[in-house]
Amino acid sequence: MASRRNLKKDIDYLITDLIIDCYGCMEEHSEKDFSQYEQIINDAIILKEDLIERINQFSPGTSGGSKSYFLNLKRDLILGVTQAYDKLKSLGC
Repeated sequence: MASRRNLKKDIDYLITDLIIDCYGCMEEHSEKDFSQYEQIINDAIILKEDLIERINQFSPGTSGGSKSYFLNLKRDLILGVTQAYDKLKSLGC
């Protein structure tokens, strides 16, 4: 299992990259309403906070197997970021 610290860094990197892409699209399409972009950013921040909280709350005795727990966490990260990029793509970026 990778360290929790590295997993937190991966989460931070992916979410930050998504937010930067949102701001880039906002700058590129300045004539559009920004509320949809802001919603994607807010959802990304909520996803990041949720994933970090789940990492911090992990307890091997009560959470079950660590491998499956962290695989589910990684799957949720990839799914959330992919959905956010799909929303961004539907806005024309």
